[in-house]
Amino acid sequence: MKTNRAIKQGISRRSFISAGAAATWMLGQPGIATAGRKCNGTVIVVGAGPAGMAAAHLLKQNGVDFQVLEAAPSVGGRIKHNLDFTDFPIPLGAEWVHGEPEILEEIVNDPAVEITTRLGSYEPGVKSAYFEDGVLEMYFDSAFQSDLKFIDSSWLQFFSRYILPGILDRITYNSQVMAIDYSGERIQVTDAAGTIRSADKVVVTAPIKILQRSDIDFIPALPESKTRVIENAKIWSGLKVFLEFDHQFYPTFLSFSDSETRDGQRLYYDAAYGQYTTKNILGLFAVGMQAERYQALSDKDLLQQILRELDEVFDGVATRSYLQHVVQNWNDDPYAGAAYLADVEDLSTSRVLSKSVDERVYFAGEAYTNFDDWGGVHAATRSAADAVNELLS
Repeated sequence: MKTNRAIKQGISRRSFISAGAAATWMLGQPGIATAGRKCNGTVIVVGAGPAGMAAAHLLKQNGVDFQVLEAAPSVGGRIKHNLDFTDFPIPLGAEWVHGEPEILEEIVNDPAVEITTRLGSYEPGVKSAYFEDGVLEMYFDSAFQSDLKFIDSSWLQFFSRYILPGILDRITYNSQVMAIDYSGERIQVTDAAGTIRSADKVVVTAPIKILQRSDIDFIPALPESKTRVIENAKIWSGLKVFLEFDHQFYPTFLSFSDSETRDGQRLYYDAAYGQYTTKNILGLFAVGMQAERYQALSDKDLLQQILRELDEVFDGVATRSYLQHVVQNWNDDPYAGAAYLADVEDLSTSRVLSKSVDERVYFAGEAYTNFDDWGGVHAATRSAADAVNELLS
């Protein structure tokens, strides 16, 4: 999601990529895995986030014997949602569909399946605001039209309906992978309980922060070129907060001078926009240093800080109208550790991260892309397709 200020100043790297990389990927990359291709042996997929589920789905379509090891007690990773806060799904992680809606069909990869998930777009000229030095500038913005929203749904609900049923019996939960030994004829994968499983190939979809923390021990060590990039990769911290108010006093988007910087982003937005609801839900999206300033606060102080920020902009209305809130701090998630690979990373970083090792250890996820985009579900699932295509080749 791009911020208003950045768009007012000119198109950003991610905005440019979102507009053009999808077409480039479709034309210039291996593309969707083709049914009927063969793979001798078994595959272990590490992680059941969007990349892991997408990879498992494609492996099943191609008749490959696989299993998925998920560290958490449920699937989803950074696309998890909250169904209890209000009367529509609250996306605690990935929220928007960046680029074209055809990504849903690409993930399902079956023209016989009718996808009924509803997506909505922002209307031209949505009400937006920019606040700086005590001055609130209201204007109408059409820059967000390329970002699509799930209507009464979420990324996790999409995967749960169209992908998960076909791979559910192959997923082992609460199985945090601690070591991947590819030194022998078969790969040995060891989880936190000490259980060892063997396979001929492995697809690693663990978040890049997990690798950076060395939570998974690779035997032998990954190539130095890849290890160096993992160690030096700029990974943004991540926080989302959703607040309910008794009436709507805010515009569709509210940005600030720090809404788009090289160190991070933050944006307030109407999370209920386009939903079938009468609830007034305001979202706060923050990554990088902007997120870390919030993450350093206690739960009570975090709420007070957010209300102070909004009160300054809207003359004290926020505190008087506040009803409840929910927080997702991705740095505190033991199996994520952060948000995603920073938008400002070098174009070569994700390409190096995506490279397979020894033609047996493959990588897929939002950070492991061999095309010029990263950091979203669309990138994660397309990298999964590329990894499966390489595995099958």
